[in-house]
Amino acid sequence: MRKNFLTILLLFSYAITFGQAKSKHYDEILFEKGLALQELVNNELDTDEGSEDSIYVEYSKEIKESILEKAQNYYKELIKDYPGSKYLFRTYNNEAFIALQLNNRAEAIGLFQEILKSNADDKEKGGIGSGIMGEPYANYKNRAAKEIAELYIADSNYTLALTYLELTKKYQYQHFCGNEFAADALYIAEQYARCYIGLKDFGKALDFLLPYILENGLASNSSIVHLAFNTLMLNYGKDELKVKFEEAFKNYKVEKVKEYRQEYTKYFIYYLERKIEIPLWKIDFMYNGEIDKGIEALYKESQFYKLLSI
Repeated sequence: MRKNFLTILLLFSYAITFGQAKSKHYDEILFEKGLALQELVNNELDTDEGSEDSIYVEYSKEIKESILEKAQNYYKELIKDYPGSKYLFRTYNNEAFIALQLNNRAEAIGLFQEILKSNADDKEKGGIGSGIMGEPYANYKNRAAKEIAELYIADSNYTLALTYLELTKKYQYQHFCGNEFAADALYIAEQYARCYIGLKDFGKALDFLLPYILENGLASNSSIVHLAFNTLMLNYGKDELKVKFEEAFKNYKVEKVKEYRQEYTKYFIYYLERKIEIPLWKIDFMYNGEIDKGIEALYKESQFYKLLSI
């Protein structure tokens, strides 16, 4: 959708001049200027390459790059002149994403590495987004490790990518929401799997994928299901996989677990020699006589089973 360039340019002019109030420290002013320009690009400027108007697309890109470079200059000034600023780590983070938008991958990696070497606190309040589902913590180092790993995966440097994925164990994801933790666990498992697939270690990739092939009711696992299916198809036939899957559920296991003085029941299967926990979200309130039917329905309704049945 086309944007009104006059409006954009007026906003651009406003963004680079506002915030000069004497009550603000100059590092805060620099940060707010950079952030305003960055948000202007991300929220207002359309550079849809599908547009038939090539002049419009080219002009949009020029404006976008110009604004991002101006924002980057503010961030660089803050980093250079105010190394003790409370905005320092957020500035590193924001500038790294500008570098990615400008296709400067090496610079982005360098900025994310600066975060990893710093004393940034991942639990600092005020993360990305807003509202009840927004990220409540900064997650500086966790995000930096993930972003670098993604870049190395894209470059097929899987060994180095694994090094940075390992850092997510040291700098763990911070959130208050179970759905977000579930989504993060799926993301990390898939990234590990992609590394091992790239290294041709398909068994190790399946170690990460198979535990997540059943829907957990908290976050979508569709991407992992398809990746697991495609990886398995390299060495198995669909009929064989389907039979083994059905047999695994016919022979599901039960174990009692004690945590914090409470005891509860867990259900799991062994599929292709991997232990897979059966999510309780569909069977937790069933009576004993209904659990077998509930477990059968759970796996037959799963996306993985449907792929095996096509």
